[in-house]
Amino acid sequence: MSFDLAVWFEPERVSASDAAGKYERLCDSDLAGAGVVASEAVSAFHQALIMEFPELSSAGDDCQQVSVSVSPWTAGLDVSAAHVLMPLSWSRASETAPEVVALAGRHGLVCFDPQAEVLHLPPALRGTDGLSLQPCVGLKVEDPDLDVIERAVRRLSAENWFLILERRLGRYLQVAQGPNAGLSANGFAVEHRDGSPDRHYRCVLSEKDQVATVFADFASGEAAWSVDARWDKVSM
Repeated sequence: MSFDLAVWFEPERVSASDAAGKYERLCDSDLAGAGVVASEAVSAFHQALIMEFPELSSAGDDCQQVSVSVSPWTAGLDVSAAHVLMPLSWSRASETAPEVVALAGRHGLVCFDPQAEVLHLPPALRGTDGLSLQPCVGLKVEDPDLDVIERAVRRLSAENWFLILERRLGRYLQVAQGPNAGLSANGFAVEHRDGSPDRHYRCVLSEKDQVATVFADFASGEAAWSVDARWDKVSM
């Protein structure tokens, strides 16, 4: 089993759910159905990728063993003029996947992570508010869609226990679940900081639905929270 990533060109922003459908078609070698088009940026990305992360060799057993020791891939890459599908070793994913995402962004390409159903957008397709999402487990997402944020909240668990949604200028919303937050297993400590230490507040929620609503409010720029909760000032 591998940690998979896919890269292709999009002329304009698409949703993570649309990207998931395109990814499934690419996995079935249905490029026409996926609606991806050939781009010089894809070829340039692929060349830069294999310069940094060599592909597995098929030139004999000795070469194969040497390549495995330096290559992060579990199999050959699936490449066309319009896309690149990459099977990463799970043991190398945490170090390699962020570099693949960054490389795709530098070439103006999207990078889809099917494990988390997240689409990483290049800078040209991102919004201007500087919103970013950092889960405890997984890759940081710049300018995430609302459905990506909600899925990240739904994935909170004892192992994947915190989530941070941040804007520029020191504004952020974060949640921590369970004993790591000093709460029972099903408790959620939510903190909101609005730019300065004296505008830092905390509340405790008991349901993921409540947490998801607060995160959606923050992402949408809502000034008032729609969840009825007691927000206490955090002492510094």
